Amino acid sequence: MKATEVDEFVAMLTEVQQLYGKAPTAQQCEMWTRIMARHPLDAIRAAFDAHASDTTRGRFAPLPADILAQIEAAAHADGRPGAEEAWALALRAADERSTVVWTAEAAQAWGIAQPVMQVGDEVGARMAFREAYARLIAEARAKREPVRWSASLGHDQAQQDDALRIAVEAGKLPAVYLPAPRGPVAGLLELSQQRGCPEHVRQRLEAIRAQIVGARPGEFDGADWHHKRRTIDLKAAAQAAVDAAMRKHGGEHGDEQ
Repeated sequence: MKATEVDEFVAMLTEVQQLYGKAPTAQQCEMWTRIMARHPLDAIRAAFDAHASDTTRGRFAPLPADILAQIEAAAHADGRPGAEEAWALALRAADERSTVVWTAEAAQAWGIAQPVMQVGDEVGARMAFREAYARLIAEARAKREPVRWSASLGHDQAQQDDALRIAVEAGKLPAVYLPAPRGPVAGLLELSQQRGCPEHVRQRLEAIRAQIVGARPGEFDGADWHHKRRTIDLKAAAQAAVDAAMRKHGGEHGDEQ
């Protein structure tokens, strides 16, 4: 806590102790302050609240060790994956086609382990990763840094879209990471399906798209736009080739007659 927050801390400590029918002495307040000095005041306040809400420990007045335990527990519940889960995420980064959504610490630890992995020593790479990851998250938690997720984009566009969408839905990435809708009007239909819109608006959008591609309303769904548009183009090209061959064949028979 900051030096300017000591008085606020002592007032908070006094109120908590009074909740249990106690009144801390000046010496006790000084000891509490020394022990808690390296922790942010907000974290201490949250730890006092957590202690008072604990159905077992909360029946007794807190000791410094109780509050430290609550602070430590809160730090480990910050959303950072465990070492094995982080390693599993990092392994995917070895495939350049894959999109990986990971924490800042996992990305840094992979940077340390990757050279070992590249020489074929997966066991050594895993050990290096785990050691670096444990150190990095310990440092981040000591500084009370919140978890930071980021995406390492791979070359596989379909897999990239899926990975980013899942990460956004899980709250790991902001909505700006969502893939941009693709295809004329199809993108608007995708947005209408994701976010909702009046039925008559959706039907009108579908009718406009059908006019563009010459299809019946309802024939396509936005997710398959590229594949089905490509199929139409291939069929049209094949039909054009057949028509050209038929015209040529007919012309040759006409010459013979």
